[in-house]
Amino acid sequence: MGKTKDVILNNDGTCTLKFKDDATGRDGVFDPGENQVALKIDGLGKASMVLSQHFFKILNENKIPTHFIDWDLNAGTMLVKVLKIFPVEFIWRDVAWGSFCRAYGVRPGFKLGGLVEATYKSDELGDPRISKETLVALGIITAEQFDKCVEYVKKVGEILKQELSKYDFELYDFKLEFGLDEDNNIILGDEISGGIWRVFKDGEPVHPIDCAKIICPQYY
Repeated sequence: MGKTKDVILNNDGTCTLKFKDDATGRDGVFDPGENQVALKIDGLGKASMVLSQHFFKILNENKIPTHFIDWDLNAGTMLVKVLKIFPVEFIWRDVAWGSFCRAYGVRPGFKLGGLVEATYKSDELGDPRISKETLVALGIITAEQFDKCVEYVKKVGEILKQELSKYDFELYDFKLEFGLDEDNNIILGDEISGGIWRVFKDGEPVHPIDCAKIICPQYY
């Protein structure tokens, strides 16, 4: 039972993700950068699933391995590979916003040029920022695995920026999770949607449901 998705383990070694309308935020305001559920948004689960299947297909075509197998619009579910997920979130930042500004006293809008950060995924600890060296020392990930994840994150950043620019959207940041499959290959997991990124147009944030309706109108 996750914050925004429920995970069902199937008998054939796959998982079914059930997308929910729960959204992360603070004080009842949606914010993909937060790690606690703050509100429900009708239709958010559908929007997250529609965008995820769209972008996972694009990433797979661009030689970035993802856990995506198939999806069912009517059921609101996505079929994915089982992964052993690293307890690490990799954050790509092109424009400073949210927690980054609060942490470092940087003005919102400061250009970061595709900076990649890592946080230790722990609700109890508040998902603290963590270095590659610390992760390696704690035995959470190897140096080689970390570097490969960062390589993928940068490639995803380039692809998403290019795709979203087709709709005059500006991608500020996003967070990704990776895991190992049964052959110890590094695979992109979780989702690619308005729940993991900040997208702006004409200086204003674009609602994740609006993103889905504009990018994938055939499902609305």
